[in-house]
Amino acid sequence: MPRRMWILLLGAGLLSPIARAEESRVTVELNGIGAMTCAHWRSTATTRGEGIVWIFGFWSGLNYVAAASEQDHPNLNDKQVIAEVARICATDPSQILASAAWSAYVNSNALKK
Repeated sequence: MPRRMWILLLGAGLLSPIARAEESRVTVELNGIGAMTCAHWRSTATTRGEGIVWIFGFWSGLNYVAAASEQDHPNLNDKQVIAEVARICATDPSQILASAAWSAYVNSNALKK
């Protein structure tokens, strides 16, 4: 039962309005390149590759939680996912990659409606 509650709460978070998601600051223990800035992600071929793998894992996890909690989720291909994260990173290269990926996910999901 606690696991189901966690999934429902996380899934509900996926439906938060974009403005609210940007206003609130969430403290999360991040690992890997997702905890680094967008500028760092884009700085070398190695970090770009590492970031792409991280983004795909993060995005897949969000999709999994959305599907498990019967929530809508964006249906983007790999190139569209990376393009959307890169677009958001370009607006503020000092933001954390995880934050940009989250914003891309929320924005992409909101466009479906």
